[in-house]
Amino acid sequence: MLPVFLHIESSPNLKESQAFDQYIGLAPQLMQQYGGVPIASYDVEEVLDGGRSPKAFVVVSFPDREAIYAFFNDPAYQAIIPLRHKAFTHLRFFITSERI
Repeated sequence: MLPVFLHIESSPNLKESQAFDQYIGLAPQLMQQYGGVPIASYDVEEVLDGGRSPKAFVVVSFPDREAIYAFFNDPAYQAIIPLRHKAFTHLRFFITSERI
């Protein structure tokens, strides 16, 4: 079985650095509990087409789609969603899988 990936498109809220630091200190640990392994992190340098650009992309590998859902539904993660809303001006999550 191939892994499933969580792609995260984000722009931190520079006015809420404390919320950002708290969220970043907690969310990755919770992801790891569900088998989430960060495999890549990219800074966006330039937008060639389209609207506003996120500042970064992060790719996290999970064993399966159910692990991603379990992470998002974990009460500990649900409790930090208010931090997430303060910490980012833009944040989107995408579930992807490899094609062979």
